[in-house]
Amino acid sequence: MFLFGKKKKQRAEEQRKAAEAAAAAEKARLAEEMKKAEEMRKAEMQAREEARKKAAAEAAAAAEEKAQEPAPKKAPAKKAAPKKETKAEPAVEAEPVVEAEPAVEAEPAEGKVKGKFEIKRTSDGRYMFNVRAANTQVIANSQIYSSMAACKNGIASVGANAPIAAIEDQTLQTINEERCPKFQIYYDKAGQYRFNLIATNGNNILSCTQGYRQKSSCKNGIKSVIANASAPTEILKAEK
Repeated sequence: MFLFGKKKKQRAEEQRKAAEAAAAAEKARLAEEMKKAEEMRKAEMQAREEARKKAAAEAAAAAEEKAQEPAPKKAPAKKAAPKKETKAEPAVEAEPVVEAEPAVEAEPAEGKVKGKFEIKRTSDGRYMFNVRAANTQVIANSQIYSSMAACKNGIASVGANAPIAAIEDQTLQTINEERCPKFQIYYDKAGQYRFNLIATNGNNILSCTQGYRQKSSCKNGIKSVIANASAPTEILKAEK
């Protein structure tokens, strides 16, 4: 009986060490992924700055060239024609009101309260997280993780990838395939618009929780994820 208890304790210790090793490996992988994402972000910012300087130089050159052109001569003013009496048009029946899309929070101004990440346990004892906007609307949720540490790493991955992710629109006839990280817009089975966030390593780390009738609303959902990428994390208590 003593040996059985000892073996059981050894197995539990081995399982704990294996879980810690897996979490450490996942953390190292995430750190490398975040490093690559940061390098891509810096390269993109540099390219944008160069493009901005080029556009400013071109605008300045165009303004200088326009200033050197002779001013056009003004044409003599024409006499105003006498006003004609017009009959009022018959009233046109208004179109029926179309139900609006669910409100999607726009990117909050600097200094305002953002949303949050919510970690919760699933019915089988694993973990997942939601992205909740400042207006309390759940925008997207994650895959299922085996441990709390892996779930927190998933949140860190959203924070690293979302701000620099391009948008790949798979609803177009000609799809311009983007490099990871990227948001993918696609049609669901109901013909509505949805999006996923694909990390640098190609894994799907986030999916929206609802379909949108309008593509613009779907893009607003993506903007809200980006705006809340650095939001704080709250661990929810398990439901009884």
